[in-house]
Amino acid sequence: MSEEDIRVGVFVCNCGSNIGGVVNVPEVVEYAKNLKNVVFADESKWSCSVDALAQLQKAIKDNNINRAVVAACTPRTHEPLFKRTVKEAGLNPYLLEFVSIREQSSWVHMNNPQVATEKAKDLIKMGVAKAALLEEGEEIRLPVKTDCLIIGGGVAGITAAQNLAYQGFHVTIVEREAKLGGLLNRIGEIESDGREIPSEEIVRTKIDQIVKYPNIKVFTNTTIKDITGYIGNYKVTVQSNGTEETFDVSTVIVATGMQEVEPVDQFCYGMNNHVITQLQLEGLLKENRLDNIGSVVMINCVNSMNETRGCCNIGCHVSIKNAITLKKRFSNAKIYILYRTLCLVKEERRIVEKAKDAGIKFIRFPDDRYPEVNSDNDQLSIKVYDTLLGREFSIPADLLVLTTAFEGDKSVDEVKGQLKVSSNAEGFFQEAHIKLGPLDFPADGVFLCGTARSPKNIKDTTEEAVGAAMRASIPMKRGYIEAEGIVADIDLNECSGCGLCVDNCPYGAIKWAAEKQPEVIKALCKGCGLCAADCPKNTISIVHFSDKQLLAMVEAALEENPAQKIVGFICHWCCLGAVDMAGVGRMQYPPNARLIRVMCSARVSVKHVLRAFELGAAGILVGGCEFPTCHYIVGNYKAEKRMERLKKTLPKKGFDPDKLWVEWCSAADGPKFTNIMREMAKKLNLTE
Repeated sequence: MSEEDIRVGVFVCNCGSNIGGVVNVPEVVEYAKNLKNVVFADESKWSCSVDALAQLQKAIKDNNINRAVVAACTPRTHEPLFKRTVKEAGLNPYLLEFVSIREQSSWVHMNNPQVATEKAKDLIKMGVAKAALLEEGEEIRLPVKTDCLIIGGGVAGITAAQNLAYQGFHVTIVEREAKLGGLLNRIGEIESDGREIPSEEIVRTKIDQIVKYPNIKVFTNTTIKDITGYIGNYKVTVQSNGTEETFDVSTVIVATGMQEVEPVDQFCYGMNNHVITQLQLEGLLKENRLDNIGSVVMINCVNSMNETRGCCNIGCHVSIKNAITLKKRFSNAKIYILYRTLCLVKEERRIVEKAKDAGIKFIRFPDDRYPEVNSDNDQLSIKVYDTLLGREFSIPADLLVLTTAFEGDKSVDEVKGQLKVSSNAEGFFQEAHIKLGPLDFPADGVFLCGTARSPKNIKDTTEEAVGAAMRASIPMKRGYIEAEGIVADIDLNECSGCGLCVDNCPYGAIKWAAEKQPEVIKALCKGCGLCAADCPKNTISIVHFSDKQLLAMVEAALEENPAQKIVGFICHWCCLGAVDMAGVGRMQYPPNARLIRVMCSARVSVKHVLRAFELGAAGILVGGCEFPTCHYIVGNYKAEKRMERLKKTLPKKGFDPDKLWVEWCSAADGPKFTNIMREMAKKLNLTE
């Protein structure tokens, strides 16, 4: 298509006070009308409303628009809606560019309307520059059959299997242990609705339910040796008692469970046999292996709610439940629960009163003053400061029980390597998006549930298992899936056949084809851009995120007053999530940043950074997912190494390496991103 044929339409959302209350939207619309290639620009009160979407479609048809730029909120939530809308109007959805002027302008610069307006203009100019270079793309339709693999045979795995089998799908459960049941096999009773239910009864009932279905096949004492392929075409190899078996499945549900974090070298654990964990206490209670005890102390929040781990979610409830069980068996025992705060949902609060009525004592200690444990000749004494009474107590104990944190099952590293998925710092699997895809992985056809995702009680575990089963059933019921069209494309005429892309692809999506040429298996490709950024011959392009498109945005951003601007390359997942959270929280920061979205920080190449410096940018920011997580497995690791190498060469090219910032944010870390912006503006001596 020639440049004369490019007809861009710009649709600016007023969004009520959210945007229009700060940004001068009519002024922005008039500005957009004068941008190169723009043939139509208009304002809408609520762009995502049914009426506004209909008007957008009408404008596309009436004005022969062949590129669309929507300036509104974050693409992380609303881009799919507008892609569907332009598609219904006859425009290829990959010819849409989405610009966030709410989260990146009006909300974070709400005290300076003029600055917010000028920044919104820049963001739209960048969007138009990219839109002019957009090319048509297409979703990849893949056939999906009716077979599902469930990794893990605990409550979550069994529940998911039952729900899928009920719908008529074929299910294979693979369990590492000798029997189904998972963590429930080590627990005595489950407290539910004021009743204590033996865990054995729950396991037995669950197993009885799946036995009814001939379309469920169960492997126990079995490990997964290999998983290859993609949705609709997975090949699984398992090993049981030295024998291997291979079978095909279309979808996968991960339900591998969790394990306790052993409190090694803490509170005399491992040094005194009377110091145990809650899970070990569960086993002793279940097997009636406790002798008469006079005093029991429980310490909550061991290895949790600190700088490395959040709340374990279930520890408070478990400690109180077990304390009540001990009191029932040893009515004269003195039982103390030492806690920082009691994290219980509304339905669980009744258990606290039940415990207090039974005579169990609760002592709250400060966050920064954990109890001290002394072990003298095998005699335990716990010193604790009571924040409510303002004094210190020393409590003798026959038994000390530590309510320790949980982490993902020991199989996590192996499974995530086989499925090409991610885990977080706590060893739990990382969902695609905590709100938009809580039971999905970024890899199509792979889902997760239960305590493989985070610690949770049996009620939440079973509910998530049902949810994961429903998610897996959708493509199997439909018979196909349309995969995202953001994929790599290789110009074989210029390719040197070095093989770097084949070696580096985290999904194994680039294979050697005939005549020693690389070939992209588009069904496997996730469009992270790692291959394109590292290609020495620049022969690889990423649909919707090509070098030309990204560089056009850099040039548009720095066309005016570049010495006062920071060019940011921000990954679509976690770092853009942090940007959005800063906006939602109305966290104010300097307006110098002009952010360019990429799917992964691994997409940011040396040429992108150098071009920004050549055009006079005050600073460059490369932002990605916080380690060790990455929605593209190793993308942030590769980006970090590339930027470290680049920093070493920048002085030779005449640029200051201190002006290149590389930062990693979690999706919820709005305050961190805000501080990064403030710190960069300060260090770079930028003014508003």
